[in-house]
This record gives sequence, C-alpha cells and structure tokens, in this order.
Amino acid sequence: MPNPRGRPAGTSGQAPVLSSDQIRRVVRTAKGRPRLGSRAVAILSMSLALGLRAKELAALTWGDVFDDADEVRQILHLKAAYTKGTKTRDLFLVAPKLRQVLEAYRVDSLRRLPTPATPLFASQRGGHLRPASLARFLKQLYREAGLPGASSHTGRRTFITNLAEQGIDLKAISILAGHASIKTTARYVETSPAKLSRILAGTSWLTF
Repeated sequence: MPNPRGRPAGTSGQAPVLSSDQIRRVVRTAKGRPRLGSRAVAILSMSLALGLRAKELAALTWGDVFDDADEVRQILHLKAAYTKGTKTRDLFLVAPKLRQVLEAYRVDSLRRLPTPATPLFASQRGGHLRPASLARFLKQLYREAGLPGASSHTGRRTFITNLAEQGIDLKAISILAGHASIKTTARYVETSPAKLSRILAGTSWLTF
C-alpha cells in the first residue's frame, strides 16, 4: 500500500517509479488540460522517454529538437550549459510515440512562429522557464493525476529503472542518463519488494 508520501512501503524513498497504468493516467491528465495540453504532454513525454532533468528540459530551444525544415531531429544534442555536470551528451529522438508527441506540439505551436533560438517550453513572457518552475509544473501535473508523491525526478527514475528491467547494461544507461559513474546509475534503479518478488518468481534454473 502506498504511504502518505506516495511510494510503496519498503522502497528507497526517492522519487517513485511509475507503472504503465500510472504513466497512462498522467498522460491522460496532461492531454485533458484546458490550456497548453500539447505542451504538458511534450514536457512529460521527454521527461519519461529521455530521462531529462528539469534543468535540461527548461534549457532546450526549438532548434535543439526541430531542424530547419521543422522536422523532429534524430539526435538531441544536450549542450554542456544545459546539463548538471556541464558535459555534452546525445540522446536519440527515435521512439515513434515520442516523435508523434513532438510533431503534435510543433503543429500546435506554429502560431507562435518559433525560431531556432525560441525556448522549446516558453514561459508566459516568452522566455525560458526556470528549472524550478518546470519542476513545479511537473509536480502539479502528477498531483492532478492522483500521484502526489511524484516529482520532476520521477520521469528520470522511471526511465532508468525501465531500461534496467529490460536488461540494458548499466554502462549504456549511465551514458544515456549523463552519469559520471555507474554507481550513480545503480542508485536510481528501483528495487521494490514487488520487483524482487517478480525476479524470484521467474527463476528457471531450479529442476526439483
């Protein structure tokens, strides 16, 4: 049972990792927003599908994600100024659903006539959202979806944990997450009692 802070008993106490049902719920909530629904879905999707930090999401420009023909790029190049460790890294905008979300956001944003330098997720005044503002936005979105314990870090932990559960090696995950050490990546992976139970339930080497 979840505790008042929104995470299952026995888990790490870090931002919770979302289940598939919870992801669908918060995406529905984002789509149902009366204003800027496509922006909410785009922010949420990039958080969950790429593991981006609030600082990285806030720093993105239109030209980082869309090329000169306004097509979604294949590679998102995160500049050193965007990242926590001031190190560049490349992420791949290849997941079909993510590309669909970004294309829908592009179509919805055409009335703003964005330039390559336009913030991808602009504030009401047209400038970059501050990382703290973007983090508050995600926290409010999760709260509206009935997930009060989730935060801007939830997308990142969900991204890393899901890759680990798919059997992706920690070195590759570490590179995608922008971690300097595999040990840091390992700390992000949720090891809840339910997950450990699933692992043991699937053991196939026992013959008695």
